[in-house]
Amino acid sequence: MMANEAIVAIKDLNHFYGEGELRKQTLFGINLVVRPQEFIIITGPSGSGKTTLLSLIGCLRAVQKGSLKIFGQELKGATNPQLVTMRRNFGYITQASNLLNFLTAQQNVQMSLELHPGLLPQEIREKAQAMLELVGLGDRLNYYPNRLSIGQRQRVAIACALVTQPKLVLADEPTAALDKVSGRNVVTLMHRLAKEQGSAVIVVTHDNRILDVADRIINVEDGKLGLALSHELSIALPGFDETLLTNAIAAKNSTGESIPIIQPKVLTFAPGEIVIQQGELATKFYVLLEGIVEVWKETPDQSPKLLNRLTRGEYFGEIGLLEGSERTATVQVAKAAEAKIIVIEKDFFQLMMENSDQTSSDVARRMNQRVLKSHLTNILPNLELENLDRAIAKVKVVYYGPNSNIIQPGDSPQKFYVLAKGKVQILRQDRSGVEIPEKTIFPGETFGARELIVGENYSYTVRVLPKIEAEVMVLEKKVFSELMVAAYSKLIFTSDTELDRVASVLHRRLMKKMSKS
Repeated sequence: MMANEAIVAIKDLNHFYGEGELRKQTLFGINLVVRPQEFIIITGPSGSGKTTLLSLIGCLRAVQKGSLKIFGQELKGATNPQLVTMRRNFGYITQASNLLNFLTAQQNVQMSLELHPGLLPQEIREKAQAMLELVGLGDRLNYYPNRLSIGQRQRVAIACALVTQPKLVLADEPTAALDKVSGRNVVTLMHRLAKEQGSAVIVVTHDNRILDVADRIINVEDGKLGLALSHELSIALPGFDETLLTNAIAAKNSTGESIPIIQPKVLTFAPGEIVIQQGELATKFYVLLEGIVEVWKETPDQSPKLLNRLTRGEYFGEIGLLEGSERTATVQVAKAAEAKIIVIEKDFFQLMMENSDQTSSDVARRMNQRVLKSHLTNILPNLELENLDRAIAKVKVVYYGPNSNIIQPGDSPQKFYVLAKGKVQILRQDRSGVEIPEKTIFPGETFGARELIVGENYSYTVRVLPKIEAEVMVLEKKVFSELMVAAYSKLIFTSDTELDRVASVLHRRLMKKMSKS
């Protein structure tokens, strides 16, 4: 089988229960492709057809109508012996773990291997022991199931399912009997081991706590497959209210007339296709479902600078919408593969922000980090993406009350500042000592950089305006100096004294660049 060839390929699959007048259709026109290393979660209400679909994929039921191929082999029309043979290629995990109580943990795992001929007894014992060590039960090899906790029994079940290195793992409610921490640990373990072994995993679950682990979330309702849009948005946006997708929503225009708000939709973008162009008017917000997109900053007389590389569950497009401005960067699909993206219109985005403080806070925080990254790129255009990301992780957010002084004359420069919220003023004293406003700083703008680079004390005051608070993102001097060194040197400096020396040598070159920009 080719590396990217489908492990599961389903086309127009239908399934029925009962006969005659009692015959009832439970699955309708299912189409699904699952590839190696994909971790897919199937959700949906009870009785929607999730378990029926999983049992068909697991060769526990005969295909009635449509096509279901596993490893390229068509199962429609397959005999019972053929289905039994196919099942030996799978790993199964259920909520009940299904261990044999009269066997130890190691013996239970060995049973899975003994179904596969060609292995010597010593090899079987060694493989079982190694797998139990991988799942964190190396000290429980000889424990019987009744001496293990529920979570430990489930880890033994995972070891049983994965010890044969199957290319397909099927799990039905594997966390149903587990608490939050144990359930999370079990699914994370399944995810890691399956990725390492190149397996595809299909998990049926009602557990919303584990959805963010998935590469894809598929919703089954009334026997039909659909995108789990509310789950995807909840993963990307903490606090998202799924009722926004189901309730009748309307906005008001300037004359008070109701305007239906356009619901989010999923679009597919080709490899290399531009999703957002820097400079265009911001009208949409985006959440990435599949694929990779790259964020590029375009600056006159310079090559485009890579600011970010985003993957599933991350969002973009918020800066222009929140600031009511043009796009500040170009977003392009990576050239390796297409991308599926949830596209959200401006009105629905505003509704999400107004409906949840948690959502609006998360979006604002992410926007501030990206604004800071953009500013650092302008000042230090030679910085690599990983250096920028490390610096952003060290950002501190400081709050200042109305009329608070952030910087005062004579202060030694120790920080680099980006204003996130509020307004501040730069004030200088005239000859008589009266403070005169020189400049107002707005959100997204920086201050304090010149003195930090040159090493001069501040000659002015930076003060928050009256009656408002200010939120400021702060980078310590050492972090900023490390960035400056990284931008102009491939050497690594561990001594603070040496770091300061190199940074001071570089500051003239940097100030020259800043004066031109």
